[in-house]
Amino acid sequence: MRVVRAQLADIAADRSDADIQAIADTACAGLAAGRSTDEIVDSTRSLGTLDAEATDHATARELIKLAIDTTCFDQRGRVDEF
Repeated sequence: MRVVRAQLADIAADRSDADIQAIADTACAGLAAGRSTDEIVDSTRSLGTLDAEATDHATARELIKLAIDTTCFDQRGRVDEF
């Protein structure tokens, strides 16, 4: 959570640590399930809300990279997709 708060402060604003972790967990689950890059980016863009476009593609990709670096280490082989 600290990394997201430091690197993507606008995303972290008004979100609890649990909310931020849930975004990472969702990305990690998609990666582990073998979902396509586009599917994972699209689901991450919602930031766990009903707004499918709560953030842009570039920010979603950065969130996924951070999730790989901090939460789902076993998915490091996919980091270059994002």
